[in-house]
Amino acid sequence: MEFLYHGSVIQDIKLVEPKKRFTPAGAIDYSAIYASPSPAFAICHSFPWSSDEGIDIETKDDRIRLLIPSQLRGRLNTPVSLYKIPAAGFEHTREEETGYTWHTTMTVPVLEEVCYASVLEALQKNGGEVSYI
Repeated sequence: MEFLYHGSVIQDIKLVEPKKRFTPAGAIDYSAIYASPSPAFAICHSFPWSSDEGIDIETKDDRIRLLIPSQLRGRLNTPVSLYKIPAAGFEHTREEETGYTWHTTMTVPVLEEVCYASVLEALQKNGGEVSYI
């Protein structure tokens, strides 16, 4: 694997730096950068959400589906960027159950940025789906 994808609501990033953030079940308790070989999966993690709100990601047959309560659908209007970054130095995050997450504790350069007007547009253009629940 030569590169990975990282999604963010922040545009024009030149270097992606490790940050401490929420992870499922608190499995990772240190600053890191999270990325994925799937652009759609990275987009699903580009905007702030919590599973406590009823938002989830379903991975089936290499399809990525964002499950979101109908009352939160407005959050999908958030502009996002998809960053292509080098995979060197990343390791597979075994604690994450879908198998689509990789992480590193090193700062990495951005190879390419694609900006989208919304999470919904980014998902649709990168092969992801949204299901309102």
